[in-house]
Amino acid sequence: MPLHVETSRRLLIAAQLLLAVTYALPVLSADRPTYSDFLSFYTGWAIVRDGQGGRLYDIDLQGAYQAQVLAQEGSHSRFGLLPFINPPHAALVLSPFAYLRPKTAASIYLAFNCLVATWILYRLWQLAAGWSRAAQILLLTTTLGTEVFWYSLGSGTMTLLGFVGLLEYYLAMREGRDARAAIWLIVATLKPQLILLPSLIPLAQRRWRLVGMAVTVGLLVGLSVSLSFGFHIWSDYLRLLLQVGAHGEAYGASPMLMDNLHMLLHWTVPPAAVIPSVYLALLTGVLSICWLWRSARDFGLRFALTVILGLFLAPHLNYQDTLVAFLPAALGYDFARRKRPKLLPLFQILVLAATFVPAVLIVTRYGRPLGWVWPLPLIMILAVVCALGLRQSEA
Repeated sequence: MPLHVETSRRLLIAAQLLLAVTYALPVLSADRPTYSDFLSFYTGWAIVRDGQGGRLYDIDLQGAYQAQVLAQEGSHSRFGLLPFINPPHAALVLSPFAYLRPKTAASIYLAFNCLVATWILYRLWQLAAGWSRAAQILLLTTTLGTEVFWYSLGSGTMTLLGFVGLLEYYLAMREGRDARAAIWLIVATLKPQLILLPSLIPLAQRRWRLVGMAVTVGLLVGLSVSLSFGFHIWSDYLRLLLQVGAHGEAYGASPMLMDNLHMLLHWTVPPAAVIPSVYLALLTGVLSICWLWRSARDFGLRFALTVILGLFLAPHLNYQDTLVAFLPAALGYDFARRKRPKLLPLFQILVLAATFVPAVLIVTRYGRPLGWVWPLPLIMILAVVCALGLRQSEA
């Protein structure tokens, strides 16, 4: 490798590590429970803790509990009500956190998420086992040097849990371990918008053993939730999702800040047509994925395209959820490295953009709102690159 290339790579890695340290500092903020998504999670967990799980998706009850949490901490929220809109099993499984004071629970939950993040980095390192050592290191430093990684930690979201579920689901499917894949698929449903399209892969591939195991595990989880909260909890959950989808800005879920098609439609079509268009596009994506998985082309690249299309077409996608794009980016790079070297310069551009665009936006004080939506062009480029790779592999 030429000396100037090696020098440039080392400088890039050093810059990424410096950015990682800079982004990590605000994660230690004492205001994390009040000014983060953790507040909504703690609200849902506290409702379950008090034996009111049957009213988990009662907006008025959530508002009362959230006000109580804020009063307990002597603070207030800048966002109004941040509703708990994750599936009911996320509230049931994680409710023990609510037996701690909010700030204590937030600190322990942060430590838990740090362990999950460490496991993700370790698995990404293993995923890149066939790469050069320099490329492996660059994968990890690019992940660490991107603001969205630390934002996911600092805001106390469930994105990392969804990410690890999706990552382990891919690895298990690739290795033919159906039972393991089924379990991780259900784990990933803690963040359902991340698994919408990838969950269709076993059906499209007619891997009936995996499908049967996933259905069995899912039914057991669903039955446990239903016996704990009542069978009505699922219709309550869907009703709240529709309510938040229709009035997202009132609940901290503004479509203007979503990093996918939903945001583009918000700016380009009449308001009444946005939600129907979102679900029509999602249906088109479902049909496309079913067609895509009828072929025998590169498994990793097909999975990458499935994940990236799932992000682009999801009805609801926040900034922190774009962290998951590192998985399809790694899979796409692996394919290009092995079979289509001409695509590698595009991945170099993606690495530079992911590293420096958010930093520049923050320094120039354009960090918000542009800082929320900068991943969208990269997601679109990555989708095109994966599609081109599949088309060339077919040719």
